[in-house]
Amino acid sequence: MKKISENPSAKKLLDQIQSMETLKGLFDAVPFASTLFPGAGAHFDAFNEIKKQSEVLLVPDRFNDTFAQQGWIAYESMSLDAMLKAIEIEKKEGLAAAEEFLANEYGEDTLKFGVMRCSGHVEFRKRYRLIELAKDDYLAARYHACVPLLLALVDGLVNDISKHVGFFAEGADMTAWDSIAAHETGLEALAKIMGLGRNRTNEESISVPYRNGILHGRELAFDNKVVAAKCWAMLFAIRDWAGALADGKAEPKAEKETSWSELFQQIADNERTKKALAEWKPRSAADLGHLPCDGHPGSLPEGTPERTVAEFLANWCNRRYGPMSEALLDYLDTPKGKKAGNAKRDFGRQVPTAYRVVEISEQTPAISQIEVDLVLQKEQTTETVRISVRLMYSDATNDAVVWGHGAGTWKIVQNGFGKVIYATTNSSL
Repeated sequence: MKKISENPSAKKLLDQIQSMETLKGLFDAVPFASTLFPGAGAHFDAFNEIKKQSEVLLVPDRFNDTFAQQGWIAYESMSLDAMLKAIEIEKKEGLAAAEEFLANEYGEDTLKFGVMRCSGHVEFRKRYRLIELAKDDYLAARYHACVPLLLALVDGLVNDISKHVGFFAEGADMTAWDSIAAHETGLEALAKIMGLGRNRTNEESISVPYRNGILHGRELAFDNKVVAAKCWAMLFAIRDWAGALADGKAEPKAEKETSWSELFQQIADNERTKKALAEWKPRSAADLGHLPCDGHPGSLPEGTPERTVAEFLANWCNRRYGPMSEALLDYLDTPKGKKAGNAKRDFGRQVPTAYRVVEISEQTPAISQIEVDLVLQKEQTTETVRISVRLMYSDATNDAVVWGHGAGTWKIVQNGFGKVIYATTNSSL
């Protein structure tokens, strides 16, 4: 089988590094080269750092070689640090310890981020209520409930996304060009392992979520954290595959060649980003003296996450769904008219009459959490509901960037409004 490191994007960089290494060898061997080309030394210093960093391109292959047969595969949104740590633990302490570590990685924070990303794809969004229920069951250690639900969900998701067959069906195509999750050593290999026939009733504990044995009632001791965590990993890998297809990676496409000047520009940009990350700190209480804010967006500093939320809520109160839709994080590049229609569908059922921006928690250089109070009309009375709105500072391709150190805008994650926009108008919130 081919390696993930042979994917076009990874291979191109590895080939460039090999070429540069050859050039560096020639430079070192030529007398007076540093005198003739005084700026080259700095480039080669940067190259050494790039070469060191490029070793991460080999990690997904190492991870799959170690863990794929156990039901874990690498995928784009998986933590690289977790992959490296798991490989290290497996070498020093054995497979069982590494699997326990990986299972523990799928805690509340990992699930919160993964489930949030699920809301960015239409087929996942249809199943969002059930995904949230599976999350609640998992965090409460109700593995007997969440495992069958997740297995059923991934089968239906692959069926609807591929417009062909489900995840575990023979002939399912879950590959995509230049992808980690959808590499031939990824999801398709995982489906074969988890889809193995289980023809005898088994009362012994298992560590792989064998779909047929679990859903057909032959595996009677599947309810453990390792099995459940592997189901979440599978769901998030399928989300990355779906994203690759949405990005047009179903078939190979021509790639623009990266010049050496562009490569060194990328190095410089990376260094600036690292410096900005190191220098970042959340704003102090003195910087946030304008909060709380009772419904006047113009009183808040421009370009801040709280200003973005206030403008969004003001538009909501006035039923301006077009501007609302532009403020929402959208991973699907949805057409402008359709986005406005989706916003009207989701936010038009329950419209607040007033709002208040209460406080802000700046969690990372690109993530902020804002507490807001919404005043809602409930029959003959009003009710104030507090919700937590999450924002991400992202560029035009929805990649997170450091606020104040890159071209970006604050985008709102729709999930935070769930208990308002998905509640019936007469039900208690």
